Amino acid sequence: MEMKVQVPFKQLLTIVKTLTPSQKAKLMAELQDEQIVSKQKDDFFETLLNGPVASKKQLDIISANRKSINQWRTN
Repeated sequence: MEMKVQVPFKQLLTIVKTLTPSQKAKLMAELQDEQIVSKQKDDFFETLLNGPVASKKQLDIISANRKSINQWRTN
């Protein structure tokens, strides 16, 4: 079960300052893990967006091949 709470920034800062050193280390580790996952997603989307793109001619060939295969399957 997940619950979202809106905490003013100053109050959040006060809470973080009162953490023990081990709790601060844990918090930093969690924040860094979140950044790594976010970066991996960004890299994945960037790879997809920068990937190869088919030309109009290639798309026409693919379409013709599909049409031929569909005709072959129905006969």
